[in-house]
Amino acid sequence: MKKLLKYIFRWQLSTPILATIPFVLMKYNISNFWIIAIISNFIGSLIFFKVDEYIFSKKLTRFQRLRKKAIKRKKQN
Repeated sequence: MKKLLKYIFRWQLSTPILATIPFVLMKYNISNFWIIAIISNFIGSLIFFKVDEYIFSKKLTRFQRLRKKAIKRKKQN
C-alpha cells in the first residue's frame, strides 16, 4: 500500500511538469500535438526515472514473495 501511495504522489508531481512543457514549446513555435506529447513524455521520463526506480526497487511485498515461491514450485514439478 505504501508503494501505491508513493506512486500516486509521484504521478501527481508529474502533472505540473508535463502541463508546462507545451507552453514552453509553443514559445518556440512547436505546436504539433504529437511532437509536444513525445517531447513532454521524454522529459518527464528523464526527470522521474530515478524516482520510479526508488519506488519500485524496494523489498518485495508479501504477496510478491508468495507468488515467486508458487512460480518456483510450478517449475520444479
